[in-house]
Amino acid sequence: MRKTPGCSGRIHYKQMIYPIFIPHAGCPFQCVYCNQRAVVSDDSGKSDDIIGHVQSNLMIYANQVRRSGRSGEIAFFGGTFTALPPAVMESILGSAAFLVSDAIFTGIRFSTRPDCLEEGVVDLLLRYPVSTVELGAQSLSNSVLLRSGRGYRASSVRDASRLVKDAGWKLGIQLMAGLPGDDRELFIESMHKAIGIGPDFLRIYPTVVLEGTGLADSFKKGAYAALSIDEAIDWLAAAYDIALGAGVRVIRMGLHPDPALEKPGVILAGPHHPAFGYLVKCRWWRDRVDRYFGSLPEYFGNDILLHVAPSQVSEVIGHKRSNLAHWKARWGIGVKVVGRAGVEAGSFSLRLMPAPVEALRN
Repeated sequence: MRKTPGCSGRIHYKQMIYPIFIPHAGCPFQCVYCNQRAVVSDDSGKSDDIIGHVQSNLMIYANQVRRSGRSGEIAFFGGTFTALPPAVMESILGSAAFLVSDAIFTGIRFSTRPDCLEEGVVDLLLRYPVSTVELGAQSLSNSVLLRSGRGYRASSVRDASRLVKDAGWKLGIQLMAGLPGDDRELFIESMHKAIGIGPDFLRIYPTVVLEGTGLADSFKKGAYAALSIDEAIDWLAAAYDIALGAGVRVIRMGLHPDPALEKPGVILAGPHHPAFGYLVKCRWWRDRVDRYFGSLPEYFGNDILLHVAPSQVSEVIGHKRSNLAHWKARWGIGVKVVGRAGVEAGSFSLRLMPAPVEALRN
């Protein structure tokens, strides 16, 4: 039996996150790809009472935690949190902090733009139990940032990241693949730069064209071409491999599922799929095993048994058994995938089969 090394990172257990979405709240302008009222079905953006909306959701989640006993971070997503009016931001932070002190939540988490986090804002935030800050970097290519209308340079991402880490908060970086002016090489370069900053985790999204955005106008004029689903999976599988190799968690790939996205005419183009992250992981396994098979020509023509972690059997087999078909077509190798306790996530072991894999009813 041959064994292969696992991923360099440890297995991480998922912490509960209780999200409150405040679409566009605090955003200084609308980026070319963004229509957050389409991305989330939450209707808070229709009301000026942001504080009331937040407090209502805080009470709902607090009661939920009291019933379940499952604490976690309270998270503010959807806008630019640190660009909210200071009085509004402090009111929200104060309400959340009270529930943290009462052991309902473990800390406060929010997302913001890199250019909206400066030392004065950090000094204010340090008075509250902030635990995690996610920076919507989207790219670390200056040319891509310029064409996407982000309004800052890659240096802003590095500066804001340093402030987050110096404050002792966990750092998350959000990246997007396929923005205007982006290509595979630039995206992978951004990925390496993001890893070099030293984040605790990443979120990676493929760019989709939403109605009502500047990107939609460019798409309709033929000035922007969205990634195909296969291109996006290829790009993100490579990025996922880089993150695993560096021991950095990727906590999400693809847009969060939301009924608003399924409405006709909301998504005009782009690689949207309800199980996008799963498809990326399937491709990562396909590529990983391909590389291994390529280094072992003595296996050609032999059927094998592939042992993996039980939780990853489906990913290894692939969507609609696509990986099994791929390996058979490319290498002439029949593969039977079996979950085995004790196999580290991301690792696999191989054993030659004495009979054709078809006989094993794989």
